[in-house]
Amino acid sequence: MQSSRRHLLLSATLAALPLAGHCQAPAPCATPSLGALSQRMGKAWLCTADNRLAPTARQVLQDSQLAFQQQLVQLGRAVENPEQAGGLRALARRYEDYQTLLAGRPDADSHRALLATANEMLTLAQLASGSRAGLPWQARLAARQRLLSQRIALLGLANADAAATRRERQSAIYEFEAGQQTLREAGGSALRPFLATADAAWTPLRDAAGAGQPAPVFNASERLLAVMETVTEHCSRIT
Repeated sequence: MQSSRRHLLLSATLAALPLAGHCQAPAPCATPSLGALSQRMGKAWLCTADNRLAPTARQVLQDSQLAFQQQLVQLGRAVENPEQAGGLRALARRYEDYQTLLAGRPDADSHRALLATANEMLTLAQLASGSRAGLPWQARLAARQRLLSQRIALLGLANADAAATRRERQSAIYEFEAGQQTLREAGGSALRPFLATADAAWTPLRDAAGAGQPAPVFNASERLLAVMETVTEHCSRIT
């Protein structure tokens, strides 16, 4: 039943692509980020292996899948150019493979497959999401921070001891911290309380990701995602 529902949603996305230019594009900050959702799915799936986290993690996984599918359909109705249309088609097809992987149980082999697929999903999501040039740069940066919060969580749990994973995780940590500093310097007084809340969630996420601790990684990354959603919305209104 779930597989059939996914197929119908993806078919709707692909069928909508020829309508490019006939619909108004959704506001980029009013919908979840495809990239962030792709990483959040992987993080939640990894946490289903922890008996204490499993019920909550499964719910987060299902919610992320639904949001991802809805955004695919929405973007498919407002394609800006052939490159985005091609990106959406490729992402929809790769997403089917991702769902097959996420239907299994996490183990060492599936960790490696998850990392490879999540990397591809990120690249394709960037192509599929279209241009955000109309947004203030602060909003684009905050949206990137939102994605990194989930990427770092995934890299803290999937094959976390591998040297390549550690390097990529550390690079993402450096990027996130630099981005937060830029937002602090440019965001103004109205943004500072939100960034302080983000910092309070960021420190335990950074530390837990380095130690591969599922519960702290999951909980801190969910808190950080919620805060960065608010920051992104706030920054989208900057004129």
